[in-house]
Parts: sequence; structure tokens; C-alpha cells
Amino acid sequence: MNNLFATGLGLALLSVTVLSAPAQTIRRVNNTGLTGTNIYATVQAAHDAATPGDILQLEQSAVDYGNLNCTKPVRIVGPGYYLSLNTGLQANTNAASVSAVTFGAGSNGASITGTTITGGVSVLASNITLERNRITSFITVGISGSANTVNTLVQHNYLYGITKSGSSVRADNILLRNNIINGAGANLATLVSGDFEHNAVIGGGINLLDFNVHNNYFGAGVALTNGTNSHNISALNDLNPANSSQNNVPQASVFVLGPGSTPFDAWYQLKTGTNPARGTGTSGVDIGAFGGAAPYRLSGIPAVPTIYQYNQTLSGNVLNVTLGTRSNN
Repeated sequence: MNNLFATGLGLALLSVTVLSAPAQTIRRVNNTGLTGTNIYATVQAAHDAATPGDILQLEQSAVDYGNLNCTKPVRIVGPGYYLSLNTGLQANTNAASVSAVTFGAGSNGASITGTTITGGVSVLASNITLERNRITSFITVGISGSANTVNTLVQHNYLYGITKSGSSVRADNILLRNNIINGAGANLATLVSGDFEHNAVIGGGINLLDFNVHNNYFGAGVALTNGTNSHNISALNDLNPANSSQNNVPQASVFVLGPGSTPFDAWYQLKTGTNPARGTGTSGVDIGAFGGAAPYRLSGIPAVPTIYQYNQTLSGNVLNVTLGTRSNN
């Protein structure tokens, strides 16, 4: 009951944030048995009922919401992830998970934020935004048979890896910023271009063509062709120190690597004290996902109001409810 009540109040808070937007409908995605107007049990059903500009609000659930083939410019919003580990961010600590997500023809301008994506993401359209998600399989761009794409924004995610698959399709202006990549790294080396800035690459190598590469930490091998690069840190010995970059710096010298024994996003905050990543980026910024003008946000909390505390007590015939809410940016 507490989680359902908190979810409903969260929806009300989200509604307040979009009142000034033109002709925008919030379509709730909830598979806990809740029914009503504009409530759907799968993300695909909500998408199919939506019109361009609508918001698909994925609510906390222990059950996956299925695959999504997105062909409309909609905004998909979830509650965040790792909510039981980064405490005090949401009253309901369940995530909202989807399987494979495809942004196909017609979805130009679509975005997804605050979700857990377990089956990977395929980007076949332009102006797609992947922000503040946990993505446990590959993001794939430049897929054979699709159109050329531009302006794929991938920022503030905790992700497995990103790759390009098509040999005849271009994917330009791919912007990878302030992500934690803990898996297979990034292989973007054919018919691509973009920026790769303020990322913490913990697992997997990096192979980039025509990218501007600055203010990153690399935990594995790095191959950079064309583009520009400076102010990066590597755990190995494969960067040019003449570009204000540093080599042979282990993770333990940079990151807190805790709490607990299983890595999650909080592990990759910069440790206090002497730290080669503090103030050594371009213009004196910190290196890594938590540095720069738009740092990574723990748990991918979306930029909408949230309820982080909910308590209720019954005294006689009076129900006392205490709420803690906060805005997010």
C-alpha cells in the first residue's frame, strides 16, 4: 500500500511539471494490477496508444515491462536504479525495467531516462537521447539497413558498452558524456564521429575514430584515431603525456571503490585526499563521470520531483501521513 500510494503521489508531482507543456498526455505503465484511464501493463501498449510528445511514465515494479519498438517522438521516464543501494532517493526502491529497446523510423527526438534496460538499445533514428539509465547490454548505432543517424546523446548512464554494427551507414555527432561504462567499453571506429568526454571506463577497451576525447578515465586499452584528445587518465601506458594525460594510474588511486563488495555507480565517485583526477581536466575540472558542468547523478534519478520519504501512522480514526519530497535537475 505504501509503495502504491507513493507512486500515485509521484505521478501527481510529475503532472505539475508538465502542465505548461502543449497537448501532452502522461501514460502510466504499471503491471501491478492497477487499472484505469491511460494505464497500461506494458511499455509497448503505452507507446502504441501515445501521440507525439506524450510521456510514458514507467512506475516501480519487480516485473519487467517487456520490449519496446519506438516509432514516435515520446519521452519515457522511469524512477531510477540502484535505489536500495543509494538510499534516501526514492521511497519505493523498485526500479522500472524494460527488455530490448529499438528507436526506429519515426522516433526522431525520442528520449528515455531513469530506467533499467536489460536487452540492449538499437538506435536507427536521429536526435535520440539516452540519459540516466542502467543499460546492461550493448547500445548499437549505425545498424545496416537503417538510415544515417546524427545527434545521439548518451549521457549520465551506467552502461555495459556501445558499438556500431553497419559498414555502410554513418552515425555522426554521437555525444557520450558523463557515463560509467562497466562491461565491454566502446567500439566506434567506422563511419562515425562525436565527443567522448567525462566518462569512467571501468571495463572493456576503447576504439574511437574521429572523436574528441577529453577528461576520461580508461581502465583498459585505448585506441584513438583522428579527432583530438587530452587530459585523460589510463590504467595502462597508452596515452600521450604531451597531451596533459596520465598513464599507469590504478582505479584505487582515483575512485572510492565502495561501499560493499559488488560494484555499482557510487563506487566511481572520486576519492578524497590526493587524487590524480581532481582538478586535472581541461580548465581545471575533475576527470571522470562526476566531473564537468553536468556530472553523473547517482541512481539516474530523473529530472522530475520525487518522493524520498513516506510514513503513515493511524491514531484512532486519524491517518497521519508524513512525506518528504524533492525536486531534481
